[in-house]
Amino acid sequence: MATVYEKAVQGEELSNDVGNRVIASRTSGGCLVAVKVKDRRIFRRSEADMMNYASHHTAGILAPHVLGCYDVEPQLTTMVSDLVPGLPLDTVRHNMNPEQQNSIKLQLKDQLRRFRECAQTFIGRVNRQSIKNFFERTRFASMGPWDSEKEFDDWCLSRVKSPLAQLRWKHRLSKLRRKESSEFVLTHGDLAAHNIMVKDGQITEIIDCEYNGFFPKYMKYVCAMVIFELNESW
Repeated sequence: MATVYEKAVQGEELSNDVGNRVIASRTSGGCLVAVKVKDRRIFRRSEADMMNYASHHTAGILAPHVLGCYDVEPQLTTMVSDLVPGLPLDTVRHNMNPEQQNSIKLQLKDQLRRFRECAQTFIGRVNRQSIKNFFERTRFASMGPWDSEKEFDDWCLSRVKSPLAQLRWKHRLSKLRRKESSEFVLTHGDLAAHNIMVKDGQITEIIDCEYNGFFPKYMKYVCAMVIFELNESW
């Protein structure tokens, strides 16, 4: 028997991963949309705010356009966005020749450049909202916002259990920081191949803004290679 979670929205299920169920559906006007269904207790409307910011603030960022967020059933919230054609890069990349793969790399490089053109003077989400804590993904915890990189570093250091390691890293970070940054750039947070939609050799959309936020520039690399361990070498 279908659960309330499964019956909330009718349509083709596109994905269902750790409480993130995404359905392809149609509006009353016949427009094809993506509907993300989530438990209201863990849904962050700031995710929609970040998607709207990314899709409207800088021309050329291939982020979904949010059409609205709606409470359905007693405990569920849906986020409705446009649905563009395409398949996840991780399902098609192995069928690409080197020239096609290089084209995707160049397109992705351009997207990263456009992301970096979006900046704020704090670490967090638009309107100084907190970010989903990607260090503790199973707890649905939040982190931030912070007014400076030092505040962010101090918070990260507080997570280190060894007092000796804390002292060592505090000394190293003060040197690595070089100078106080006053701008923090838009960072996707989970830029994996399964979140990059592709059709006919073109990136059509970068989806899943669950971990989006404004961070120091180096966090793009840290999220991809350390936190999420996305060893996608090509």
